[in-house]
Amino acid sequence: MGLVEEIRDRYMDRLSPSTFRSRVFWKTVETLARSPINRPQWKADRVSLSYFIRSTRDAYLHRAPVVWSNLLVPSELVIGSGCIPFYPEMAAAVVASAGLAPRFIDRAGEEGFSSDACSYHRCVLGCALDGFLPEPDLLLTVNYPCDSAPLSFAFAADLYGAPHRILDVPLGDDADGLDMLASQMEEAAEVMVSLAGLSADEGGEKLRQALALSNRALREMRRVEEMRRRDDCTLDGKDAMGGISVLAGSLGSREGAEYYRLLAEELERRGCAGEGAIRLMWMHLKPWYAQGIFDALERHGARLVCEEYTHATWDELDTERPYPSLAGKVAGHFLVGAAERRAAHLARLARDYRVDGAIHYNHWGCRQSCGGAMLVKSALQEIGVPVLTIDGDCVDEREYQEGQLSTRLEAFLEALSPHGHPRGQVRTLG
Repeated sequence: MGLVEEIRDRYMDRLSPSTFRSRVFWKTVETLARSPINRPQWKADRVSLSYFIRSTRDAYLHRAPVVWSNLLVPSELVIGSGCIPFYPEMAAAVVASAGLAPRFIDRAGEEGFSSDACSYHRCVLGCALDGFLPEPDLLLTVNYPCDSAPLSFAFAADLYGAPHRILDVPLGDDADGLDMLASQMEEAAEVMVSLAGLSADEGGEKLRQALALSNRALREMRRVEEMRRRDDCTLDGKDAMGGISVLAGSLGSREGAEYYRLLAEELERRGCAGEGAIRLMWMHLKPWYAQGIFDALERHGARLVCEEYTHATWDELDTERPYPSLAGKVAGHFLVGAAERRAAHLARLARDYRVDGAIHYNHWGCRQSCGGAMLVKSALQEIGVPVLTIDGDCVDEREYQEGQLSTRLEAFLEALSPHGHPRGQVRTLG
């Protein structure tokens, strides 16, 4: 936050689309990232920050073809095709952390986008309308977890005059559907390789290298997950959620593998935070502009030991069969398919991480997450895990009611204290 605030304060008065296309601006950002102002919680964070600054800079300066991607588009596919993946949903989180989201959300409203829609995408669309995002050469979306990305990307495709491809993920164990998804990925890769000016052989080799690097990252990620399951380790969920961008946007790069290697090594070195904390699971995403909720958890001796979106959900990728492997990775995600699949996944996490309770953050406008919240709550309660659902907005700080949220959170944590809910009685799944 120190880095984001410093950049905001320096450039707020003269913020314009040209700012982000200035080499001087990016040189300043890179210098500030290396300065004492930026003191990340983990050494691995320096690796990811450096990667995303460089990748974002290169997207704005158009040093390679830019491919807009939504959450479930595998970054290996884009990186392995010689292009720069740009994830607008992640950009919305950065805009929110800088306190600028309301400006762009209102801009989208002026254009006619409904306030009922997801604020991530309204923020993105407002940024695009005002020229603040890097221009895409291709827009690539997976049709899960929600309709917002395909629809908002379709609008952006018209705005920029760029082609838009949708990857259709099949429901269930549909072999023909998986083959079709693999073919769609291969066709998209051919387009990206051509945009990057690579030959088919060069593109194939680059993609194999990206999958090999992703497999290295996966092995280190599993080390991190094992330590977090086994011990009361020092990585708290509010910090772990910052790594969602690494999981979604850098696998297939050397930095993605290095991030998880450093994180695993530092976790081993730091050891445990100490037993006795209330163990919580966080579901959906967090508000990117406020930390008060996490301060309250700390005051009550509670720790986020597990989060919904920070886990590996796939097996190692076959470098000789890249497209079927990537199709399987996407189709196997717990957000694909019926809401019961997500509920079962979260119940498994609750059991594996021995949680005492769970918090579901109902992000305004997210039909996929909010719509399944009661089903998730029932699945967790069946195995003895109390659930608190709280309403808010991950991006628009005007929809965040600190007082009301704090009151409900305090009551929930009191109930989970040693004198309230009996801890450690999570039953195994049947």
